[in-house]
Amino acid sequence: MSAIYVFVSDPAEEQNAVSLVRETGLDAQVLSADEASAAAILRERAGLDTSVAVAKGRVAAALRREGAVVVEVILSGQDIARLLSAAKELLKGQVVKVALIGQRYMFSDPGPVAALIGAEVNLYYVSSDADIPDALSRAREFGAGLVIGDEQVCLSATRAGFLTMPTGSGRESMLSALRTASRLSEALRREQRQSGEMHLVTQYSSDAIIRLDEEGRIVFLNPAALKALGKPQEELQGKKLMDLPGLVPSSALIRSLQTGKDRHSAVLQLGRLSYMTNIMRVLFEGQPDGWLLFMQEFAAIDDLDERIRQERQRRGFVARETFERFPSRSPAMQAVLEEAEAYAQYDVPVLLVGEPRLPKTRLAECIHNASLRRRNPFVAVDLGTMPPDNQFNLLFGRSGGGNVGLVGQAHKGTLFLLDVHALVPECQRQLLSILRNGSFRRKDTMEPIPVSIRLICSTFMDLMELARKGQWMWQLANTLLGISLTLPPIRDIPEDIPSYISEYMAQAARQFKKEVQLSDEAMEHLCRYPWPNNLRDIEYFCQKATMLSRDKEIGLDFVREKLLPDLKQGEQEQLVHIVADREELALRGALSAAQGNRDLAAARLGVSRATLWRRMKKYGLL
Repeated sequence: MSAIYVFVSDPAEEQNAVSLVRETGLDAQVLSADEASAAAILRERAGLDTSVAVAKGRVAAALRREGAVVVEVILSGQDIARLLSAAKELLKGQVVKVALIGQRYMFSDPGPVAALIGAEVNLYYVSSDADIPDALSRAREFGAGLVIGDEQVCLSATRAGFLTMPTGSGRESMLSALRTASRLSEALRREQRQSGEMHLVTQYSSDAIIRLDEEGRIVFLNPAALKALGKPQEELQGKKLMDLPGLVPSSALIRSLQTGKDRHSAVLQLGRLSYMTNIMRVLFEGQPDGWLLFMQEFAAIDDLDERIRQERQRRGFVARETFERFPSRSPAMQAVLEEAEAYAQYDVPVLLVGEPRLPKTRLAECIHNASLRRRNPFVAVDLGTMPPDNQFNLLFGRSGGGNVGLVGQAHKGTLFLLDVHALVPECQRQLLSILRNGSFRRKDTMEPIPVSIRLICSTFMDLMELARKGQWMWQLANTLLGISLTLPPIRDIPEDIPSYISEYMAQAARQFKKEVQLSDEAMEHLCRYPWPNNLRDIEYFCQKATMLSRDKEIGLDFVREKLLPDLKQGEQEQLVHIVADREELALRGALSAAQGNRDLAAARLGVSRATLWRRMKKYGLL
């Protein structure tokens, strides 16, 4: 509990202070102490940081150096007027020139009062007794006839031949300091109560709470966080969170720390456990002052021995792609990736929609690797190449013989169904049962078989249109379309074409043991090509270019004559706009996601419609 302590240095001041404390009704103690003993007395009585000290001059300065909360008694204008009036009486027949000597903040501005009384006053600040002779010397140059100060100043001034007057115990000055101390003491009590409440919240919260500084180093951990990390506070404090062994943050959490933005519902994996985390910026006086990280455990991850890992590798049930490596810089694709990364953290089915031969499998792998199931199998099934008659057995297996099917192989992981529109009706019914009930039935048994999978599907057809034609279950179509992402065709994202061409050229170089590269002119020309079959066309082009080229570099003429002869100059070409500015990238992404609706785009960017219009004009988008 905070308290008020009033320090005085002579009996007259003590009597005045006691009288004022009684008059105001404050819960304060008056103590007599000098600068050498004040801090020790306050530390013994209450504590330097839990109490409020009222003092003046050198005692106040000494307490402040020790880190105490100090309200300094500043000689008020009314008390200065009293002293100057007394000085005028003392200096009858002389020009009233007065020197005020003392610690900084000891006096209020004497100018207005001095003008009214008809006196000349100069202020001389000293920080220690060693400064007093210099102050007296300057007072003599000023022509001061009288010096006002504390006991030590008056003693030195008398020795130097000055008339002196002690500052004494000014009523108004002390009264003002006591009122300020009362308000400050109440504020400290409120802060201590809030700190105590916060301490209880953090100590007994089931959530792990970690305080980070601006560099991402650990400042504080509550008991739940210490338990989660499994190490003592002294071993963790000062270490960077991202350097802790066994910690795997999501890319969303990493970006939050990099950009300085709050993030809710980001996944953080710690050993065998996964946590849903909220990270919030801490501000102090409006300036960034680190982070608070709240972690809530919500899933355990299966440990896998090396034998199981190797078996999954052999079967190809492993996802390798991540959002960080996705080769895209186009606003349209960036908007899709941002949305996909948000969905990845939740166990909900996702439908990827778009033309054939788009990077849907790649995006599905990214979603799996950003999810809680990242350590479990990723089973990709191309339904377009699977015989319809054998589809059920391949997916759901048979009783006996250990044939669990591809759905069984994906248990606790992710099942990706490429070209899901090719799913036969009996498989559609079982898939709907899995989504609704977490189980399916094989043909030769009525026993439900429990299974836990995260479902991702892709299609280039309209599932609801198929349902209207009676070719698809509308319940399943409606469920899958609940969360869908539409991938833009390659011709609509020319900014990404160079990255894809570079990838496929590198693949062709490894395949044919021959490395070639494209000239800048050739690459520019390829960015304007429509690529009707999307990535399949790019893949074939790169293979053909590598095999046919006789030189290390493929020029524009060779591309036109040998590789893409059907594309005439200017025919089917589209304007390429390579975006380098982050603001423009965000603007184009918002407009694309909002399908041109300016109100929605402005809301997505968090700006006004007028600001959106100005940015569109700036980048030639009007």
